[in-house]
Amino acid sequence: MDPITAIGLLGSLANLIQASNEALKLAKAFKDGDREITELLSDISIFQEALKGFDRILRSRHAKHNISTEVINRALADASATFQEMDDRLQEMSRSDISAVRRMKWVQNKSGLKKLHERLKGQSTMLQSFLALAHTETFLFACSQHPEFLQIRSRSADEVATVTTAVAKESSTKAAERPHPGSFQLRPYSTNDVRRQSVSTQASALSESTSSITTNQSSVYSARRKSKDTTASSIDEDDSLERVRSDVSGETSGSTKSRSNVAGPLAIRKACRYDCFCDCHTWEAASQRGRRGSKPVCTDLTCKATSSAPEQAAAGTSKFFRKALSQIMASKSIRVRYDLGTFRIVAEGSDAVRFVKHGNLDGLKSSLKSGDATLYDTTVTDGWSLLHQAVYSCQLPIVKFLIEAGGDTEVTDMGSRKPADFAIFKSLADDATHVEREMVDLFSQKDDHVKDFEFTPIHIAALNLYEAGDVERPSLEQLIELVDDCNNSKPGTDWAKWKSRYKKRSPLFGDILEVFRASAFEKPRSTKIIHNLIDQKDKKNHWTPLHWAISAGQKEKVRILINHGADPFVLSNLQANILHTAAESKAVGVIDEALNLQKRFPEQLGINKPNHWGETPLHVASWGALDCVTKLLDAGADRNVQQGEGQVALHYCALSERGDTRRKIASLLAGGDSSSSINIRDIDGRPSLFDFLDDPICVETLVGCGARLDLLDESGKSVFHHACIQDENASLQMLLRKSPLGSVIPTVKDHDGNTALIQALRHRSPACATTLLGLDDVGDFVGQHGWTVAHHAAKLGNAEVLEAALKHPRFVRGMKTIDGKTVEVVAMEAGHWRGEVKLLLREYNAIT
Repeated sequence: MDPITAIGLLGSLANLIQASNEALKLAKAFKDGDREITELLSDISIFQEALKGFDRILRSRHAKHNISTEVINRALADASATFQEMDDRLQEMSRSDISAVRRMKWVQNKSGLKKLHERLKGQSTMLQSFLALAHTETFLFACSQHPEFLQIRSRSADEVATVTTAVAKESSTKAAERPHPGSFQLRPYSTNDVRRQSVSTQASALSESTSSITTNQSSVYSARRKSKDTTASSIDEDDSLERVRSDVSGETSGSTKSRSNVAGPLAIRKACRYDCFCDCHTWEAASQRGRRGSKPVCTDLTCKATSSAPEQAAAGTSKFFRKALSQIMASKSIRVRYDLGTFRIVAEGSDAVRFVKHGNLDGLKSSLKSGDATLYDTTVTDGWSLLHQAVYSCQLPIVKFLIEAGGDTEVTDMGSRKPADFAIFKSLADDATHVEREMVDLFSQKDDHVKDFEFTPIHIAALNLYEAGDVERPSLEQLIELVDDCNNSKPGTDWAKWKSRYKKRSPLFGDILEVFRASAFEKPRSTKIIHNLIDQKDKKNHWTPLHWAISAGQKEKVRILINHGADPFVLSNLQANILHTAAESKAVGVIDEALNLQKRFPEQLGINKPNHWGETPLHVASWGALDCVTKLLDAGADRNVQQGEGQVALHYCALSERGDTRRKIASLLAGGDSSSSINIRDIDGRPSLFDFLDDPICVETLVGCGARLDLLDESGKSVFHHACIQDENASLQMLLRKSPLGSVIPTVKDHDGNTALIQALRHRSPACATTLLGLDDVGDFVGQHGWTVAHHAAKLGNAEVLEAALKHPRFVRGMKTIDGKTVEVVAMEAGHWRGEVKLLLREYNAIT
């Protein structure tokens, strides 16, 4: 890292440390919070210490790290934004001198502060990861420069075992301070140096160097995982001991020669007998008197006590360190907070999306296995992941599969909605099915997700979300009447008396009164307090109680809200009106209420109003809401309106779940004056017919209503290509019967140079291939890269298809691909060069 960059980073770190100090002071000064404030103080302190540690790393010229400047800058910028927002909230909470007001502001800001707290934890985790990586890389660099740090020299396996155990268990301070008989001593290997150093001190130092890495790992680890998982990164001492013992088991005899040729600057040796009186140990004899235990033999070459018996010495790399480092580097104790994985943008009509919406789990698994689809596929228009699509389509088996496969449950769409939010939408309806309720349980966070919306008491009553232990459950009318009474109250109202009247009533009454009481503290006593709670939006989906009541199919609640003045023209954050919401609910009662309002106010409540993605209410209803489609068409909804990707309502019907409902909706949308909408193509050039190929009855209906068979998409593929790719042989046969006599459409090539027949073989659809091989004209037998129909049939390994290809009039013997492969070679590479395939190729493809 160049000096200028380092100075800039150090300046950013200094500013961030100062910001954390300010946040810490504000949090300490606020005395009206719950225990969350205490936890926040602790986490700010931890983050601050990590900042100081990283500051020391950047300042040190001995530290080594490979963390990019861009990553560090981004992390520091995110942390600065977090502290800035936290400071603003803490200052707002502490502004008043009245304890009750501060307490009220704490309640109002608690949710936002909790989210900031979670962000801070994640940023702290990332910073701790930087520290751990920097310490590890510095240690590895030091070891590469000084390999002697990883060398242990010993005369016996027992000695190596003892020092390994001492290092692994981090020898105690007491042992480090005072050597004893039987302890190791580490010294430069010199016969003239009589000064000795206790190896326990060195072992402690080595333990501390290893522990510094482990401690950094543990600090990150404890922030993200439970303590019971720490065993995953611990070092197996017994295994290390056995490996070190095996290392020294190959010692050879001839100790005198070995000992004289020992290389390296360090040597491990036992203390001499306290009564040996040799030249090198006589000075320590007094300190050894009175010691208990064994009397080991001296290891000094000049010591007279060593001349009695030949001994062995061994030198080798400490496997303890190698194992410790490998486990540290491969440890799962550091969980990645910032995932650099990106999402792959796909079209609404992609194979993966179609398989999810249709409930085709086998097709989805096949696409994921082949690489044609990934868990990160996301539609370009609305940002829905495969998990979003599965939850919205109520495909429970696919939802389970995607979660178990590692699908991201926290990813959001363009409207910041998570898959769990869709599950909650479905489960709140009165007619919610068992499948819709079970999907909520899959995410295991129903309560947390519901709290994220921060519903008002009006929302709660409109959705019947009362607490299970509530003795009193006030009706929606009662709560609205209380809000009206509060709005009609005079300036300077004593809200404490109002709350005392409702002290033993439902807490929903108290929540409403607290809103007015809190506002009264912030305004002069002469100001009239007014709150429009009936039209207040939730914090996450930005829906009013009316939107939510319509979404849940609460017809009576919808009438109550409208009769009490709820605004029916309010749009959601995705620019959807109540007609969109009613169509999404599939409830006939609420669509009637919404259409009645639309007839009275056609300009304010447009029936063809596009939402954020350009979808009209008819688009939304076409996804399986037959009654809603019927009523919208009767009210004048336009079938030809195209959304952001150029799709009409018929495209949406094609991507809905298969069954009688879809067939009836398709018949409604394709009938009447909609002949032009049938052939409207989206931005990928696909008409709606391409997505109905999984149902021959729908195909026949659309063709009978004027669907063209000669349309090609942007890749040059016809409807016959797509039927073969999707392995829909029944629809392919239907299309062949409906195509004009002598039509060349089934033989046309796509932009890759492949006919429908070749695509059938490439996508392993033998039924479609057999159907096309029964035609006299199947188009060009040669496709992309010179691969012929026979080559693809040999790779497929289906003997019947191969025989039909070899007997077809367009087949030519001995054809090769561009890279020179014959049909036989392809069969061999695919593992099919045996049995009937081998006999057929020898009979029909032999040159002679």
